[in-house]
Amino acid sequence: MTKPDPKMELVTVFESDDWVAFELAKGALDEAGVEYLAREDMPAGFGFSPILNPVRRILMPAFRRDEALELIADAQQGAESGEEEDG
Repeated sequence: MTKPDPKMELVTVFESDDWVAFELAKGALDEAGVEYLAREDMPAGFGFSPILNPVRRILMPAFRRDEALELIADAQQGAESGEEEDG
């Protein structure tokens, strides 16, 4: 069996039902010029309830995983520290 090509293999680098966190993660990747695939999965079988939030995922090639995780972590940390300063 051959080893998967890391340039072709997609991995999930972010997953959340928090829209703001998702937008922060996407913004960090966009700003750095990193290509990714964003997916939004609605909960199955529950209809269109405003209470239920869809799960949002960011997928990208495996070879860029570490870079993406670092960018997303920095964005999340920056947002948290910004909230503390404002509050």
